[in-house]
Amino acid sequence: MNTPHDDDWIARATALLDRSADDLDAATLSRLNRARQVALAARPRVPRRWVWSAACAGAAAAVFAVAIGLHQRVERPAPAAPSFQAGDIDVLTNDDDVDLYENLDFYAWLGAQRKDSNG
Repeated sequence: MNTPHDDDWIARATALLDRSADDLDAATLSRLNRARQVALAARPRVPRRWVWSAACAGAAAAVFAVAIGLHQRVERPAPAAPSFQAGDIDVLTNDDDVDLYENLDFYAWLGAQRKDSNG
């Protein structure tokens, strides 16, 4: 632990260093600044900790999104059964449409031709 005696020593050392830095001439300050810039340029560029954290968080979010997308079940509704009304039975059993029933092959062929011509 720091004792009051240690705190006094630190305060005196700090004041002495500050006074000596204030008394430096411009040429010395310029040389120190250039040396500092060279030292900073020579150090290896390591991404900061937050860059690694952000990259890991982004990768985890992407993996989570893909996992949810792959495991999500899509429920498709079953095709609805055709519903007949009372009038539909009359149309189907009416004798006036006998020509329709006799030419069902023609109508099937005609329907296939329309699908082919539309693409």
